[in-house]
Amino acid sequence: MASASLKYNRSLTGKRKFKNAKDLILKTSGKTKLEFKEVSSLELAKIKRKIRLDARKRVQRTIIAYISAVIITVLIIVYLVY
Repeated sequence: MASASLKYNRSLTGKRKFKNAKDLILKTSGKTKLEFKEVSSLELAKIKRKIRLDARKRVQRTIIAYISAVIITVLIIVYLVY
């Protein structure tokens, strides 16, 4: 009985093609196009330099944190062993 109703419901839904499903998803997702400000090449170079400098600082902080963690771990192990 249940399988008959499932088959009936399945026949009511109809087949969706991939293209139609894709269009449906894009239309209902509510995505909007982004608009970026136009900047001069000099300003763009400044922005790139700032981003690269920030990234370099972030990497240095990460390395310092890892080295500190290793040193602290070694000191704790040495303290516990001796």
